[in-house]
Amino acid sequence: MQSCQVCGNPVTDSIEQETGRTMSGAKEIDPTAGTKRFWGGKWYHFDTLVCRSKFESSPNSYIEA
Repeated sequence: MQSCQVCGNPVTDSIEQETGRTMSGAKEIDPTAGTKRFWGGKWYHFDTLVCRSKFESSPNSYIEA
């Protein structure tokens, strides 16, 4: 199990669980189960979209913390 890069809360393994497909065939996932962001060659995991947005506004402050 991963921890949120911003707040440290656990991020469940269901982050990748497919909930459906878009009309064009892309995989849909449930963002309330957690989300992730690729940055600087590494995946970072977040428990909410709010935490991911905070990370995206200043990623280096969370990576160095």
